[in-house]
Amino acid sequence: MEVRLALKAFGFIVLGVVGIPSNLAALLLFCRLFLTQGHMPHNEFILSQLVFSNLMVTVCRGIPQALTALGFEELFSNGACKIIIFIYRVSRAMSITITSLLSSYQCVVIAPSKPGWTLLKRWLPGHLPHAIIFLYGLNMIIYSTTLLYTEAFPPNRTISDFTLNLEFCIVVFPGLMTYVASGAVKSIRDFAFVGLMAAAAVYVMVVLYRHRQQVQGLQGAGRKTEEASQAVLLLVSTYVALFSLDNVLWIYTLFVSRVHPAVSDTRVFFASCYSAISPVLIIATNRKLATYFQCGSKRKEAENIPNASRATIAQ
Repeated sequence: MEVRLALKAFGFIVLGVVGIPSNLAALLLFCRLFLTQGHMPHNEFILSQLVFSNLMVTVCRGIPQALTALGFEELFSNGACKIIIFIYRVSRAMSITITSLLSSYQCVVIAPSKPGWTLLKRWLPGHLPHAIIFLYGLNMIIYSTTLLYTEAFPPNRTISDFTLNLEFCIVVFPGLMTYVASGAVKSIRDFAFVGLMAAAAVYVMVVLYRHRQQVQGLQGAGRKTEEASQAVLLLVSTYVALFSLDNVLWIYTLFVSRVHPAVSDTRVFFASCYSAISPVLIIATNRKLATYFQCGSKRKEAENIPNASRATIAQ
């Protein structure tokens, strides 16, 4: 096997091994918290939606990419390609927009109680489900053409000029105008939401810095708010860093006549990293999830201890 393909397969297998179990674990922990508490705090509601979107991204893009790199061909039919690529694109878009919503929500939570902010503090929490539904609707509309133009990858057929080659499936646009319009809408949406999440994150950092200057030794609700804000900042900074690397490589491809396949593979890898890394960060920075995770691990260890060892420990 070619070295590039071997590295690509290894990279996406690692993303799958890390991303799928961690996203599933985080999603199940959120469900357990909801069942035990009877409700879900707004911050955790947004995080649960983010985890679900990232799980779909990892399953619909990471696994097919790894299988393709390993030499598997004709993985999906035309119908399966339409569904998989549509779910992948909507889920990736939701990952961006929900991270932006999370950053914006935390910005509102931590903002001082002034007239404008007070109105948002009252209005936004109750409308978070509506915001999620709106984002799903927006992204489904943007990617509705995917259901029309996506086809199975043709191993023995020449690919036309206005085609996005995803290696396991292709998206064939009918002409230059549709190709450019699709790319422009996607880019505008991505940069708009990434700009919003970055601006909100900067505001959160400024407020935290000022608060630390005024108050020593935060406790109680103030301490919890600061911890939640730091967790959001970690997620946002991770996404912005990966998004920046992705777009640096994209800009590079615009100025090179022949792009090496390794560059495209690296772009796809960076674009998929957030979906695998973010659930690990969420579990590590969320005290409730970390506690449940640690308790579950200890219970498993206890169950694996032989009866004789337990008797010895008891003595």
